Amino acid sequence: MYSMDGLSTAFGEITLVLFTTLAPSGVVALILMALPFLSGRAGERERVAIDRFMCIPIAVTLTGLVVSTTHLGNPANALYVLAGVGRSPLSNEVFAGVVFLGLAGVYWLTAFSERQRVRLRRAGLALVCAAGMAFVGAIAFAYDAPTILAWSTPYVPLALCLNALSGGPLLALLGLHVAGYRAVRGRLGWALVCAAALLAAANACVYVLQGLGLAGIENHVTTAASQVPGYFAMLGAFAVLVGAGVGVAASALRAGSGTRRSTTVRLVVACVLALAGIFVMRFAFYMMHLTVGLGV
Repeated sequence: MYSMDGLSTAFGEITLVLFTTLAPSGVVALILMALPFLSGRAGERERVAIDRFMCIPIAVTLTGLVVSTTHLGNPANALYVLAGVGRSPLSNEVFAGVVFLGLAGVYWLTAFSERQRVRLRRAGLALVCAAGMAFVGAIAFAYDAPTILAWSTPYVPLALCLNALSGGPLLALLGLHVAGYRAVRGRLGWALVCAAALLAAANACVYVLQGLGLAGIENHVTTAASQVPGYFAMLGAFAVLVGAGVGVAASALRAGSGTRRSTTVRLVVACVLALAGIFVMRFAFYMMHLTVGLGV
């Protein structure tokens, strides 16, 4: 069955599994929710509502980041992590996350101001989105360590970005629906569902290629494939869960505008299913941890 070394490694990094599952999807969801305002397609009332309900992706991202701090052991160690900004991928990841959430938080709080300058807010939102893209990029490349054989491949950053692009659209669909953005009931909603489906399929293809190469990654003790003997079963679970999430989201759109509460519940379920699928493959990622030398 499963390698105890692989399982123990993944369970030991469970907070990072949660972080890399939630944070990237939350960032992409916020960026997608920002597009109606940045493109000028949202009216004033809709813009204000979308701004306020950006708390949904912000909360998802913040949850991931807060959970990951337990990996530091002592919160005071965060100071040492930030001291390595510019030379440590981990430090860059944490710093990018703090900057993004700081900017996003300030932007969200100002959404409740009675007097709002639209141009200034649009510029601020564009800055938040840019910080978000930098954050996702920092997460994707934080694990590219030459000494960890199974992680030092092009599939690792590509898979993480595709994870975000698979879960993000469904989370954005939920946020826009709760905000009452009417366009999401039509083409925009279906575009988000189709984007999630297509990018999840691309993600699965990347995972297949990664899985096929695990047997050829080895050190003097074992192979990466032996660390994750159930890799393709986990990939199947990913496909089923994310596919189910997309299906539930599609059924929510077909339900129409007359069942708002039911639609909201279905979209929440869709997001949970998709994120659960992503979680499974992030767990597999940490299971395949294999270092150069005589260890795993």
